Amino acid sequence: MGRLLCLPGDRDHGRAVWLSLVLLAAIASTQLDRRPAHAQAPAPAPAAAQPAPAPAPVQAPAAAPAQPVAAPAPAAEGEPSKEQAGAPAAPAETTPPKPESMLMWAIRASGVIGLFLLCLSVYFTALVIRLFMEFRVGEAVPPQLVDRLETAIKDKKFQEAYDACKESDSFLARLVRTGIAGIPNGRAEARESMQAMSDEIVSAMEMKISYLAIIGTLGPMIGLVGTIWGMILSFQEIATAAGAQPRPEKVAEGISTALFITLEGISLAVPAIFFFAFFRNRIAQITLEANKVADRTINALMAAAKPSKAA
Repeated sequence: MGRLLCLPGDRDHGRAVWLSLVLLAAIASTQLDRRPAHAQAPAPAPAAAQPAPAPAPVQAPAAAPAQPVAAPAPAAEGEPSKEQAGAPAAPAETTPPKPESMLMWAIRASGVIGLFLLCLSVYFTALVIRLFMEFRVGEAVPPQLVDRLETAIKDKKFQEAYDACKESDSFLARLVRTGIAGIPNGRAEARESMQAMSDEIVSAMEMKISYLAIIGTLGPMIGLVGTIWGMILSFQEIATAAGAQPRPEKVAEGISTALFITLEGISLAVPAIFFFAFFRNRIAQITLEANKVADRTINALMAAAKPSKAA
């Protein structure tokens, strides 16, 4: 390189310069070729993050050839299989409770007060049957006794008429017997004795039907007691709920107790009042009929006794 620079003349000097430039360019290109590849290539632009590829499924090793398995023996008839035995039992269907009958509900709701009303109604029924058997016109004025008295008076057998009345305990027999006993003291005395006996008998009969009036009065009062008691039970359930929701069935029990006992009390009182009025009218009818027959008998007896005294 030093020799080229020392060549004489301008031409040589130009050639030297030109050769120098060629050599420098060759050296530069050589140096550029020796650089690493990563230095030569420009840095790539950052690419967007790509999702990592899913790992390839690992292939399971081939299973060994299955050996033939003997089929399970069929379960005996009536015996559950293993699958059935291992399976959880299905929940049993819950059947709704059988509805309570109206009669049983009324008995349970009525309680002790209802039992007392039941006993009172039994007594009331027995009393009404007894009064129907006793308070009859045929019992108060027996036709057989009337025939015997008429026959004895017609035959003027006054002692026989008195004995016939003494043997009977009917309304008519007691009146006639009292009248015959008072005849010696006069007609007026005999009638007064018969009227006193009639009042006594009527008082005894009215005393018997007075129990119907008592039942008719007590029935609504006992029903009112049941009403109050049932309301107390219902409000007790509401008051003692302590902020919780009161149980509707308990509240309904108290209300049903109140209603049932009220119904039973009124159901007992209404027929009692009716039969009290019925038998009071029956007593008036019996009294009227017995007094009428007794007066006629005493008048006939006194009329039959006068001719015998004149004789």
